[in-house]
Amino acid sequence: MLQDVKKIGRKFDIKDVSDGYARNFLISKKLAIPADDSALRLKAEMDRKDQEAKASAVAAVRKLSGEILEFKVRSGDKGEVFGSVTEADIKKSLEAKGYQGFSVDLDHSLRFLGDRDVDLVFGKGIKGKVRVRLLPQS
Repeated sequence: MLQDVKKIGRKFDIKDVSDGYARNFLISKKLAIPADDSALRLKAEMDRKDQEAKASAVAAVRKLSGEILEFKVRSGDKGEVFGSVTEADIKKSLEAKGYQGFSVDLDHSLRFLGDRDVDLVFGKGIKGKVRVRLLPQS
């Protein structure tokens, strides 16, 4: 399979389907290719790369577990923040520290001083957290 196909399989799965369905639908729409030797070698290579990516993501999650991102923000006397820290701010900060291949899962922008745990999604079911600390700007 070259792409996910509903009720058939996911990308890079090897599935047994009828010849007509394969020829007239899957192959003609470039959703799949026949499982010959070159396709099987390609699948093995993709599986190896996928395992490496998973291992890299798991290592990043372990390393991030102790990481604290600090943002200095303008704030009022009662701790209210003028502006906010967004997903893009968090992503930019993590990318500056060398982390790649993730997305930030934030329900709403951070608008209060203090610590918050923010979810990160690395794909393939691998998720992690990073602590974000908002400090008053001096």
